[in-house]
Formats: sequence, structure tokens, C-alpha cells
Amino acid sequence: MAKAEGYARAAREFPYPITQPGVHAQVRKLEEELGLRLFEQVSKDRLVPTRAGRRLLEFCAPFFEQLPHVVDELARGAAGGRIRIEAGGLELQEVLPAWVRKLRGRHPAIDVELREIDSADLGRLMRDQVDVIVDYQPSVPHGISTQVVAMHHSFLVAPAGHPLLRRARPRVEDFAREPFVALDAAFPQHALQRAALNSFGALPARITTAPSIVSILAFVAAGLGFSLIPWPTASGPTQRGVRVVPLRGAGTRFPVVASWRTRAESDPVLDAVLASAPRAKSGELRGTCSLTPSVSPRGNMTQL
Repeated sequence: MAKAEGYARAAREFPYPITQPGVHAQVRKLEEELGLRLFEQVSKDRLVPTRAGRRLLEFCAPFFEQLPHVVDELARGAAGGRIRIEAGGLELQEVLPAWVRKLRGRHPAIDVELREIDSADLGRLMRDQVDVIVDYQPSVPHGISTQVVAMHHSFLVAPAGHPLLRRARPRVEDFAREPFVALDAAFPQHALQRAALNSFGALPARITTAPSIVSILAFVAAGLGFSLIPWPTASGPTQRGVRVVPLRGAGTRFPVVASWRTRAESDPVLDAVLASAPRAKSGELRGTCSLTPSVSPRGNMTQL
């Protein structure tokens, strides 16, 4: 009615058969339900929306105009809509940017909602509060599917000018009595750091806890101690004032996974997100640890 500006013209333009009295009856019924006048007559054969009519039209029009397009997308299985992703801080910083850029290049109709987490709460997947979780996940219950999206490597990090770094091949054991910077106990990786220290026989003089890997690097650069950290590249982090020493051997790499609730029906948006995810090379996956935390007998850091 608002577009046709008249009952007769509206009846002719409707996509289904309807008479002029039928249009009039529908408009009157809507006005009665709302208790508002939606149209006013400005000439003999022309009606325009009142202020209330324009406000209602502004709200309703986008839905009805986009509905055929959305229905067509759904029927074709096209990827469009919102995806909710929760990820750890390191994954948000180092893994998600390139992933989201690739996704948007392929599927611009998908909106991405990101949220930082301290640890993976897989119950939120089962309660449909999130679509994908990207983080260190020691184990997953039945009904959750996973895909490896990154390979984290383990590193010893220490203040760049530390005397122990003058040795040709610095070892974790060399720092046995030095102050240690650990992740906060709320993170599952905190226990892994402590287990790794024990495996090396390292008994730090004192421990400072930090809320993220980024803050650990800042504390190390400030000379507050050394640490053992994961990083999603083989070269490790670049931080001014920090010396990075890669840890080699079995158990010094581990997969970071994306997890989602296993679905009986196909989800085009989720499929598009997973298809755009980075993938670890097959060579990187060989010799990595399983999703069960452990420390190797020779003291190599595992699952960190």
C-alpha cells in the first residue's frame, strides 16, 4: 500500500490475487490491532503513510524485501549468516586473523563474531551458545568434532641479556633456580608448565603469574624471569628484550584444534568456516603428542 499509494493500485501490484476491498480490509484490520492510523488521504486517489505508518514500514520493509533472497540462499545451501567463534588469546592474535581474512574473501556474506576465552568450555558448544572453539583442548567428549588448525611449537624464553644465554646451547636445566613467569592457574596450560618444570628438575626461586602469553613475554623482557611457552610458528615470537630458544625433540609440538558440535544436518556456514581454516602440514603432525597431557621421560615439554 505504501509503495502503490492507493487500494486499487495495490491490488493490481500484489504478487497474489486480491481485490481492492480485500486490501482495504487487511489495512483496516492491522490499524485496529495496533490502534493507530497507518495511512492518510492526501488527494482523491492517493494515500500515503502517516508518521506511524512510515515507522512501521521502515521496520518491516527490510525483512520482506530480503526474505526471498534469504529463502533462495537456504534452498541452495549457500553460506551466509553469523558464525560465533571463541578462541584463546594466542589463537586470536596469531591464527584467526589470516583465517578470517580468507573466509571473508571466499564468503563475504558470513559475519564473524569473535570472543576471547581463558579455556575451552565445550559445554557451550552443546548448549548452542557458540559455534566453534579454537584453543588447546586436552580432551573432547562424545558429540564434539575437531579439526587441527595450527601447530604450536615450544620455546624457552629469557631476558635477552641474561648471562645463562651466553652458552652455545642454553638448556632449561640451566635456569633451574631462576624466577619463572607462568600462566595464571585458571589456564589449563599452567599445570603443563609446572609439569614441564618438574620434568627438568627446575625449582624456580619464585613464580610470577601472568594472564596471557603476550604478558609473559612483556614480563620476561622486563627481566622478571624466564618461561616456557607455546607459539604457532617454528621461529617463535619476536619481542624486544627477549631471547627465544626453540625446544627440540618428541613432545615439543602439539596441535591446536577447532571444535564444534557434531551435527546430523549439513551447516553451510560452518562448512565454509572449516574449509577456510589453516591446516598443519602432514610433516608437522608426525611425532606430535596426543590430546592427553604428559611430559616425556627426557624432560621435553609436552602439550604446552
